[in-house]
Amino acid sequence: MRQFSFFFLPIVAVVMIFASSCKKDDEDSDSESMDGSLTYLCPTYLTTSTQLSLNATGITAPTEGITYKWTMTGFSVDSIKGQNVVVTTPAETGDYTITVTASLDGYYSKTSTNTVTVMDPTSEASLKGLRKSGKFITDPRDGKKYYYSTIGNLDWFNYNLNYAGAGKAYEYEEVIALFMGRLYTWAEATGGTSGTGLGNGPQGVCPPGWSVPTVQDWEDLGKVLNNSVAVPFHSKWEGLGEKITVNAQINDKNIWRYSPNNLQNNLYTWNALPSGNMMSNLTRFENIFSYGFWWSSTEKDSNSGEYRYIYFDSPDFPYSYVAKEYFGASVRCVRKSL
Repeated sequence: MRQFSFFFLPIVAVVMIFASSCKKDDEDSDSESMDGSLTYLCPTYLTTSTQLSLNATGITAPTEGITYKWTMTGFSVDSIKGQNVVVTTPAETGDYTITVTASLDGYYSKTSTNTVTVMDPTSEASLKGLRKSGKFITDPRDGKKYYYSTIGNLDWFNYNLNYAGAGKAYEYEEVIALFMGRLYTWAEATGGTSGTGLGNGPQGVCPPGWSVPTVQDWEDLGKVLNNSVAVPFHSKWEGLGEKITVNAQINDKNIWRYSPNNLQNNLYTWNALPSGNMMSNLTRFENIFSYGFWWSSTEKDSNSGEYRYIYFDSPDFPYSYVAKEYFGASVRCVRKSL
């Protein structure tokens, strides 16, 4: 399990397994060990006052008679027994611990513990720092609301796209997708169509009337960030990344890793977040809290798509390219300003 001691709880929804700590004395000297490893799956991030189903698995022997006890102070019940249970998450935001213990007379018990963060993405007390303009559209496909700002000649979403008709939430953490958006391959993002020209990208996964930004769209944004001086897409965009990076927190814990090299000015309510990426044929997630990646709909060539990215320890906003089908990045939708 990854540990981010500098600021954040880990995003990986994997259970921390602890060795059994049975109290052995003369009376239980004949006790045996259970076979297998006690586990359960649980999202690392949960919303307040929602139902949560938990299922303990992994013990292969014995197969009958095991008692499973869950301890979760602050939930709808502090403790409950059963291999499969349904509970309600706390109404108060914060970090909570869920522990399940498997026990049976004649066997050493086994325990599995996971720490989760309970948050409220709709509350500025829980999700701080993100800004939004007074203008918004509603995606007719799913009813989601997206705020947008006019920057240069284009309207830009204030947040990454979170359309569930394609792409994946980072490590399938749907709560994270509520504010970081989903990750899409280049083909998913663009529908397989390369775009060119200002405001002339393909709709792809964007709502009707909106498109995935082209190289020219990105250059239009870069010119505004660069004090009206044009910058080519294929350049480092020195010092422009920190202008749109946002200093945001979940339950008062920073989302971006701290660095004095990125001042996180968040101009134009662009709200750049470190949403990470998918790799290895979309089987591995990485770089959350350290990197943000955003597609361009203008392909580099028939095999590669281009993107811009921000690294927590740099003020810049460089570009790169990657095989279209084996990398997942975020999407910002744009349109010509009305």
